[in-house]
Amino acid sequence: MTKTLDYFCNYPHKRGERRPCIQKQNDLKMFLYTEEFPETSDLNWLIASTDHMTVGEYQLSPGSHFDPADVHAGDEIYYVMHGEVTMFQPESGQVMQIRQGEGILMPKGCPHIGYNFGEEEARMLYVVAPKIWDEDGPPLEYTGVLKTYKYDERGE
Repeated sequence: MTKTLDYFCNYPHKRGERRPCIQKQNDLKMFLYTEEFPETSDLNWLIASTDHMTVGEYQLSPGSHFDPADVHAGDEIYYVMHGEVTMFQPESGQVMQIRQGEGILMPKGCPHIGYNFGEEEARMLYVVAPKIWDEDGPPLEYTGVLKTYKYDERGE
């Protein structure tokens, strides 16, 4: 996936085609993020991707994570539908645990890595707007300095 796959910004309709449609489970595009590193990938189902937004669902198995850090060309919202996900923001060192029924906003350009330290599968809905990646596609490595101190926004 060094270049953005052709169905991003082009699914389920071709660019410029606009009409309502139902996306059934069997219609969703399934892919790994990233295909180059399947051992550190999450499983994704693409619901829709237009030139204005991308919506999908991803799954992290217990003990897994996605890496390299994901960086989007738009704001991204995650909503945990099942399990827990720990998000690491490598530029700030911020670590946030998001539980079922909670969401998190990742601003445009904010690198992040998701981990599942739990004992059950984690499933998240994601929305990225207006654009999921730039023309080069997803990053294949994170070249910034990793900060690794804990940041606990909850105060627990």
